[in-house]
Amino acid sequence: MSYVRVDVESDGPIPGDYSMISFGAVLVTPTLDMTFYGKLRLISDKWIPEALAVSGFGRDEVLNNRGASKGLSCESP
Repeated sequence: MSYVRVDVESDGPIPGDYSMISFGAVLVTPTLDMTFYGKLRLISDKWIPEALAVSGFGRDEVLNNRGASKGLSCESP
C-alpha cells in the first residue's frame, strides 16, 4: 500500500468564498522524491491577510496566479 501526503494553502477558511492558492503532494517513501506542486488562479477577490500570511505568499504574488491557464499552473520542485 502507498501513502500520499497532500497539503493546500488558501487565503481564507471557506471553499467557494475564498481561493485555494496552491497545493502539493508527496508519495511517502524513504526518499520522498516523488512530488507535485501546483498553483491555482483565484476564484474570489475576498481574502483574509492572516490566512494568506500562514502560506508565506504575499498578495501581489498570489494575484500573479490569475494568469494560470485553465486554473492550474504546475511547477517542478
